Amino acid sequence: MLGLKRLLVATDFSSRADKAIARAVRLAEEHGATVSVVYILTGASGREPERLRIASQIEKDLRRKLDDLSPKKKALVSVRVLSGTPFVEIIRQARQETANLIIVGAHGKDFMKDVLLGTTAEKIVHKGDRSVLVVNQAPHSSYHRVLVGVDFSDNSRRALELALRLAPHAEFHALHVYSGSEGMLRGAGVTDEGILRYQRHVAKDARQQMDAFLETIHRGRKRITREVWNGQPRREITKIAKVLRADLIAIGTAGRTAIPYILLGSVAEHVMREAHCDVLVVRSGSKSFKLP
Repeated sequence: MLGLKRLLVATDFSSRADKAIARAVRLAEEHGATVSVVYILTGASGREPERLRIASQIEKDLRRKLDDLSPKKKALVSVRVLSGTPFVEIIRQARQETANLIIVGAHGKDFMKDVLLGTTAEKIVHKGDRSVLVVNQAPHSSYHRVLVGVDFSDNSRRALELALRLAPHAEFHALHVYSGSEGMLRGAGVTDEGILRYQRHVAKDARQQMDAFLETIHRGRKRITREVWNGQPRREITKIAKVLRADLIAIGTAGRTAIPYILLGSVAEHVMREAHCDVLVVRSGSKSFKLP
């Protein structure tokens, strides 16, 4: 089972970043973890004394915020103010601290720019080598209901196991979305009866694969509800999360090392963009990004 002892959360003092910090502190208290809060100074220029003065003030503001979130000091928290490109420095710091999880807000202050160029979270997922928790909601409590996208791969196994570790007391639903290929079959002249028969066969096979997959998961006595649906994964995951009122979606990704991070379109990216709840993107594979 994957550990959760070192958390790193990034902030830009936006309201969404505040939610991410609050969730990080709550998770740290739940898991006995440490939290490193990172603020990145971008475009820092001028004399070194002035930069240090700004960094010192930001650190003081962050510590006041953290004192409000964890007045009893149950979470061991450190604060760092760095300079550079946000996603690069976040990845660098996470590697230096061997963080188990990076936590970020859903997007930064400049939403339209983020849409065009990719959010900091998406860049971290593409270029980094750590799992990322993207926070959309204020954390009023621990996670209650978790939906995990499953395609029977090692990536989705890691996603389910990390989600179980992250939210051990939550209700869990494992979702596999299969395609019945109705359009292709109809175009090939298959009758309605033939299409229905084929879809029933595919659904039965998917349920059997799901049962076999769940048998491989280290979950103790934890009950996981099986969800098998027909459709497109990128659409069905967010739709079913709404139906179930999930407060966390977990999905695995190997990272696409050959595709520039500004190109969008994967299932994980779509879920990150469209989900109203928090999204845990569990990264598999070795690091691919050489830091500048």
